[in-house]
Amino acid sequence: MFDKLKNAVTHLREVSSRIEIDVVAGKDAAELVGIADEIRRAGDSLRTVAVGQVERTNSWRGEGAKSITEWLAIETDCPQYEAQAVVLLAAQLQHLPVTQAALRSGVLSNAQAVEVARGAIVAPNTETQLLNLAKHVTVRDLRDATSRVVAGATDEAERHRQVHKSRYFRSWTDFDGSFNVRGRMTAANGALVMAALKPIQDEIFKVARKSGVHERPEAYAADALMVLCEKASTKHSSESGGKATRPNAVMNIRIDIDALKRGRTVGGEVCEIAGVGPIPVATATAYLGEAFLKLLILDGTEIKTIAHMGRALPAKLRTAIEERDRLCQVPTCDVTLGLEIDHIVPFAEGGPTTFENLVRLCKRHHLQKTHDGYRLLERVPGASSGVGELASEPRWEWRPPRCNDPAPDRDIDLSDTG
Repeated sequence: MFDKLKNAVTHLREVSSRIEIDVVAGKDAAELVGIADEIRRAGDSLRTVAVGQVERTNSWRGEGAKSITEWLAIETDCPQYEAQAVVLLAAQLQHLPVTQAALRSGVLSNAQAVEVARGAIVAPNTETQLLNLAKHVTVRDLRDATSRVVAGATDEAERHRQVHKSRYFRSWTDFDGSFNVRGRMTAANGALVMAALKPIQDEIFKVARKSGVHERPEAYAADALMVLCEKASTKHSSESGGKATRPNAVMNIRIDIDALKRGRTVGGEVCEIAGVGPIPVATATAYLGEAFLKLLILDGTEIKTIAHMGRALPAKLRTAIEERDRLCQVPTCDVTLGLEIDHIVPFAEGGPTTFENLVRLCKRHHLQKTHDGYRLLERVPGASSGVGELASEPRWEWRPPRCNDPAPDRDIDLSDTG
């Protein structure tokens, strides 16, 4: 039997590799998607029932893993949350032979099986009803129906306690260097999270729409979360008697001394957050809110120095900058929400953290200045703007990158603020 499966996998890979996808017609490509999905469903179902047998026989032990979930994640190179869901479904299907048969025959997808099992495990008399419903509705509708089954079959207070007990917040760095999060909590706590994010998200959307920027709602939600974190990272002066306090969060950053001087890494140079992963020199400080930084500066394998660099500005300096720059200082930009303090002369080039060398920019223009080579140049007093002399001319000129410019030097900014 195993030989047949292995031969089938080998044959499938050979056939798949011979398909010249660029010459496949659109309708045929759509059919190919359906075929590939059937293959995926067959593989998912076989993996799930096999995991159940691995758990029953304890054959995962002795492989260096602390749990079957960890073993599955290592064995199949899948995320921990996916492995956890497979292990849970496999355990439930041991008590639901009809649902297991539907999954193995291809009648149910893994996502559908998860919902049917979730309801049938607490209310076995609903299994047939949920299986029939799965044939006609979307996974989302099936999830809603299952939630109602679970709610009706379990004690409300106990269900709340169990969900709270299983709460978690996990983070990991993906292969492309992106930071990912996944969490679970009670619906009540989730509502508090969304209530905190929604007004900020709406305001960000309004500002973006006014400036002609159009992005997905999920992108604005991520921006709202960052604004919320930035606000929480530093205590309000009213809470600290008017004195600025050092944030509790600490970021440990390792960086090669040459990369620090240059403002960007080249070759095999290192710039990384310990426990998170590699990051650009500029964004090492651009996205960490008001975190207190421990910067481990390396010269080859020698530790050159450890610089403890607080990013929080003195309260008086911050107040003066916020009073002077009430909106983004790029001419014609009127954004006032989420402004960030930036070094005009980059910190990596010796730019001081002074009133004259700091300016407030919106997030979009700050990113363009940091990453895309845009420059903020102080206007010569009395210089013509080319559109007639105005009573009050802008202080700055916004210059795009020059075509023959090398990659822009990255500003190691220690004073960004939300």
